[in-house]
Amino acid sequence: MNYHLKYWHHYFISHSRHGTHSPFVYKLVDEVIYRKEDARAIGNLPAAIRAKGKAENKKYLLLERLLKAFAYDQFAYLTEKNSISYVNLLKNNLGNHSSRKIYYIDQTNLDLNFLETVGERDMLIVNEPHLSVERENYWNKLKHDDRVVVTIDLYRIGLVFFRAGQRKENFLIRF
Repeated sequence: MNYHLKYWHHYFISHSRHGTHSPFVYKLVDEVIYRKEDARAIGNLPAAIRAKGKAENKKYLLLERLLKAFAYDQFAYLTEKNSISYVNLLKNNLGNHSSRKIYYIDQTNLDLNFLETVGERDMLIVNEPHLSVERENYWNKLKHDDRVVVTIDLYRIGLVFFRAGQRKENFLIRF
């Protein structure tokens, strides 16, 4: 199916924060994902991101909010093509003493064996999980892996959490 048709399909079957029944996901959607940026934040976007258009701007600003909301002291940048803007964003938000690792994944087919080293506080950010059939298959493998507890599909970004004590759920959120 065409990328844009898949987007509209996702848009019509996804939920807003009111369609979630998980307090963790509701709070994340309400306080981080749906938070509006002021004009100053939009004006401070790197030129390389601003040049890519509105969807990329929105995605970059969301990633910035996520990184501020989830303190982390390590990150892994697993990509096929290097984007200095995203690497700098990950480096600039790096903190201390949080015991969390953020994995930014922008690859077509990554072996899932790396999940064996992922901790329960860690988070995966999957860029463009619906861009191609291969990426969609990879996203589906991630969602169905027994180690993964919560996934949030925002269409252009997929979030993966390994929260102990929560039941396995996959959320489609309109973004």
